Amino acid sequence: MEKSWLTVSLHLLTILSSIQFPRSHASSDYSRQPPRSLIFTPHHRSDSDPQQVHISLVGRDRMKVSWITDDKSARSIVEYGKIPGKYEASATGEHTSYNYFFYSSGKIHNVEIGPLEAGTVYYYRCGGSGQEFYFKTPPSSFPIEFAVVGDLGQTEWTASTLRHVNKTNYDVLLLPGDLSYADSDQSLWDCFGRLVEPYASHRPWMVTEGNHEIEIFPIIYPHGFKAFNSRWPMPFQESGSTSNLYYSFEVAGCHVIMLGSYAEFDEKSSQYKWLTGDLGKVDRRRTPWLIVLIHAPWYNTNLAHKGEGESMRKAMEKLLYEARVDVVFAGHVHAYERFVSHLFNLLSLIWFLQLVYIIFSFNFFFFK
Repeated sequence: MEKSWLTVSLHLLTILSSIQFPRSHASSDYSRQPPRSLIFTPHHRSDSDPQQVHISLVGRDRMKVSWITDDKSARSIVEYGKIPGKYEASATGEHTSYNYFFYSSGKIHNVEIGPLEAGTVYYYRCGGSGQEFYFKTPPSSFPIEFAVVGDLGQTEWTASTLRHVNKTNYDVLLLPGDLSYADSDQSLWDCFGRLVEPYASHRPWMVTEGNHEIEIFPIIYPHGFKAFNSRWPMPFQESGSTSNLYYSFEVAGCHVIMLGSYAEFDEKSSQYKWLTGDLGKVDRRRTPWLIVLIHAPWYNTNLAHKGEGESMRKAMEKLLYEARVDVVFAGHVHAYERFVSHLFNLLSLIWFLQLVYIIFSFNFFFFK
């Protein structure tokens, strides 16, 4: 499969941002829009009905369906088919739950379904009863369209962003960290799950962690990420990773790497060793596009969070550059900038589009 340069475009809302000119575009006369109110999304269904339904890719032809029920006896089963109300197949899965201080989560269900046909709409029901949902599987080859959203949260701005995303026909949503902004208030994780369900239940959402997912409390919860790992399990085992905080997956000619800004990343770390191995397995004939997402940007002229990604950049950037990574998306800084790598030099002019860094938060791109 050859790389088709003509299929690549990046859109910020309705404004085309061509990556043919990868430089910072900071504006001194820009005024940030004021924050908007937090949205609390209540639960109006019965205890046995699924809520916070979302899906994620698993391998080439499977999908993981995740949801929560207040009823601890609810079944972890998904029925699915190509015709509304007619379920030709079913699968059972696993469930978990967690406690965080005085909070106890509902029953968290995770069921893998498949094999599934590419570019096909499936209808499904969780737990054997209740509401019917549907999703469309990504295509098996180009063209494919990604929506990339960073630092989403759950405010009125979030609702506006999701409405814009929903106007498109994207295939996969990529989210490089800072999902719910719960910051240890576990009820906000529930609210977030209900807020994004109308979108995350219809298209696969692939996420990695941000600083707002850490939720460490010394001695009691020293390792953090308890809610994130429990609620948003990604297919890290499929790529040989040992952590939900970093993994990779392939879809329609693209190899996508989700790195963990808040996992160890030096040369002796598990993440570094995994990344080295993962990059070594990439077959550019099968997946000509190599895309990386991180939360904390490695380049940033904005005063907010400046330099926070520098240690990780020094540890890992050379690996990405030598692997001919095409583009890196980052969040964390609530602004838009783009850069080329500092490793870029005159000897690298034939790789002019490599290595491009895109920083964004809250707004979104379409990547085709």
